[in-house]
Amino acid sequence: MYADLAVSARSHRCTAWAPCLAALLVLLVLAGCASAPRPGSPAAPAAARASSLPAERQWLQAWFQDTPVQIDQPGDDSLRIEVPREFSFDPGRNQLKPPLAAVLDKLAQSLRRLPAARLQQLATPGDDSSPALARQRAEQVRAHLRSRGVPAAQLASAGITTAMVVQLRIAMPTP
Repeated sequence: MYADLAVSARSHRCTAWAPCLAALLVLLVLAGCASAPRPGSPAAPAAARASSLPAERQWLQAWFQDTPVQIDQPGDDSLRIEVPREFSFDPGRNQLKPPLAAVLDKLAQSLRRLPAARLQQLATPGDDSSPALARQRAEQVRAHLRSRGVPAAQLASAGITTAMVVQLRIAMPTP
């Protein structure tokens, strides 16, 4: 009997606080909306540029922490992602390996969230200096991003690199 009363009292306390917590959450959301610059205001593009790439870098780094994927922000207006070739393609093949596909899926999410951003560099390596295979691989990367909803206008043309990594660089246009 006492156990039933204790459970009843605990559940009553939780439900009594629920409306207060919900109201507090609504107030916090409204306060956050009121302080954000409006899309048409002059401060909006600068604020979006200043915060979006660092936020995307942190988001991507959280996804690929403790993996060989390298994500850094060499400047305020660009974000660099490198995926080692052995996690990207099998030797002699242009089909994406699952680790690279996972990186590209998250990159596509970032590009869809940042419609002003552009993938300015998309370069893949070949095997033993094979430019034809490197170009095919780069086209596969580009096609994968397009299949994930990234507009062609946001994507660089497919390129090649002699580095042993897939190189991707997102940049925000300068005003």
